[in-house]
Amino acid sequence: MSSCAVAAALSSDEELVRRCRTGEEDAFSELYGRYRGRVFSTAIRVIRNPEDAQDATQEIFLKLYRAMDDWKPERSRLSTWLYRMSANHAIDCWRIRRRRLKSETGGVAAETVAGRLPDVDPQHAPYRVLEEKELVNRVRCCLDSLPPLQRRFFILRYFNGLTLEEIAAAERRSIGTVKGLIFRATRKVRQSLRQVKRS
Repeated sequence: MSSCAVAAALSSDEELVRRCRTGEEDAFSELYGRYRGRVFSTAIRVIRNPEDAQDATQEIFLKLYRAMDDWKPERSRLSTWLYRMSANHAIDCWRIRRRRLKSETGGVAAETVAGRLPDVDPQHAPYRVLEEKELVNRVRCCLDSLPPLQRRFFILRYFNGLTLEEIAAAERRSIGTVKGLIFRATRKVRQSLRQVKRS
């Protein structure tokens, strides 16, 4: 590894942001290289489409570049701030994509919202795979009835697999607030699922 590469690897986020603010393009390239994978991972878990997730990643870094002056290191780590920005933008992209798919198909498309299915070996239990897919699709259809904040926390918790502590840190909310919103969101989704099952 060259001495320049070693220096870049050792640069703190705060130092890189400071250099970005003074117009050093190389510093932003270093931030991009440092966080591109994590941002794309967040986007793909929400959007579930590689091309759209890649576009969203570029848009998120453009937002980061434009909002660089807004980051306050004393309030949150850059990684936390960027994660919150990534999750919010990815959810917005997912909603746009979902509306587009529904418009194109004239109804609810099979791929309507992000979500990672539980790990199930198809060779051992193919029927469980089908059941999980059907359940996830039904849950996806219920999300539009949730208020925006409940919907976002529900997705972050159950689709992205974040802990309550991670959501609280990313969203700058108390654990109690996160628990309450997720509890209400979960209750509403369960009620909607019961109505769908009865109909």
